[in-house]
Amino acid sequence: MKPNPTPEQTAAAALVKLLEAAPGLGAITWTVGQTPGVLNGHLVADTHDGELVDTCAEIIGGTPFRSVMSRGGDRQGVIQLVGTYEGVQIQVWASYPMSAPVGRAQSDQLRKLLADGEAL
Repeated sequence: MKPNPTPEQTAAAALVKLLEAAPGLGAITWTVGQTPGVLNGHLVADTHDGELVDTCAEIIGGTPFRSVMSRGGDRQGVIQLVGTYEGVQIQVWASYPMSAPVGRAQSDQLRKLLADGEAL
């Protein structure tokens, strides 16, 4: 690399080192240059629970933030991480489907079912 690399070159070099440290992070879509000097990563997963972002956190530091979004009966998990690696700011997030929680209505139905079963 030249003596005074551009912010994009620095971010690209950090990405190479990150992928060397954890090749599985290649499943994340990485963007260099969207914001000068920042390495952005995102993943929209069909399965799992954001463990690739957890792996990224183990390497770059920082604490992943998890949240859940609900719409109707669907729940989507989101995990986000912001950190610095090799002097480059990294922002990475993933979303993934979550199973429906056992809510009160379901708990009440289960309780009734068990109670009815005891009466047999």
